[in-house]
Amino acid sequence: MESSNQARKITPRWLLAALVVVTGLAAWSQFSSPFARALSARQNKDVYLAVLTSPATLIRYNPKQEKAWVREVPCRQCTTATAETFGLPASTPFKYYAPLQTEPEPVWEQFKKQLENWRYNPFFLAVLPLDYVKARATRRTNLNAADAALLAAELSKLEMNDFTLQSKHASSKKAKTPKQEALPQVEDRAPLAVEDRPIVVEVLNASGKRGLALALTQYLRDQNSKGLLRVDVLQYDNYPGGYMEKTRIVDYSGRLMQVKQLSTAIGCRQEIISEPRGNAICDTRIILGKDFEMP
Repeated sequence: MESSNQARKITPRWLLAALVVVTGLAAWSQFSSPFARALSARQNKDVYLAVLTSPATLIRYNPKQEKAWVREVPCRQCTTATAETFGLPASTPFKYYAPLQTEPEPVWEQFKKQLENWRYNPFFLAVLPLDYVKARATRRTNLNAADAALLAAELSKLEMNDFTLQSKHASSKKAKTPKQEALPQVEDRAPLAVEDRPIVVEVLNASGKRGLALALTQYLRDQNSKGLLRVDVLQYDNYPGGYMEKTRIVDYSGRLMQVKQLSTAIGCRQEIISEPRGNAICDTRIILGKDFEMP
C-alpha cells in the first residue's frame, strides 16, 4: 500500500518534469532559428522578410540599427520562397509571408495603418495572433511562433520614418549615377559625428499653401543656427509636379540617421523614399504636401 502511495506522489512530479523538458526543447527549437537568433541578440546582421505579393516586397531589417529597407522584386504568383529565390545566400536569415491580398500597395498601406495606430488602438494588436495562426495553418508563412513574436516586438519600436522605401526608379537602367556627383556619398553615421557635414536639403512646395516652403526653410535654418539640427537648406521653390496630398522625403545620400532626424524635426512620419542621386544637387528633397503643418 505504501509503495502505491509513493507511486501516486512521484508520477505527477515526473509528468511535470517531462512537461518542463518538452516545453524547454520546444522553446529552444523555436529560438534556435537564425532569424530568431539575429533578432533576440540584436546582431548587426540583416534579416529578410519576403511579403509574397505580386510583385513581391522584400524587407531587409537590421536589428542593431533598427532600420528597414523595402523594395519590390519580381516574384509573381509566389506561394512559398527561399533566400535563393531572391538571389540571397542560403545561409541568410530569411522568412516569408503570403498575405491574402496579392496587390502590394494595399498590403503596404494596411501595414502603415497598423504601425501608425496600434499605440492608440489596441485592436490592431489583438488581431495579429489570429492572423498569424491562420497564415501558419494554411502554410502562407514559415515564421515560427518565436520568429513572429520577436518580429512583432521589433516592429513595436519602429516608426514609419525608420523604413526606407527604394523607389522603382532606382532599378531603372536610365537612372544611373554619373561619374562626377554634385555631392559625395557618405556612410550612415550618427547625426552629430564630427566628420559629418550638414545634410544639404531642397524644399519644394506641393501643398498649395502659399509661402510654406519659405517658412520651413527659415525654420530649418534657425534650427541649424541654434545647433539643434545640422542641415543646410540649399534652395526652396514650388514643386513642378503639381499638388500632392502627402509630404514626401526623398533621399539621395543614404544618410539615414540624419534623414530620420530631419523628418522627425519637421513632423513627417512617412517612410523615406530612396532614389539614386542622378543629377540631384542636394542630399535630401522635402516635398511638402497638403497634409503638412509647420512644426
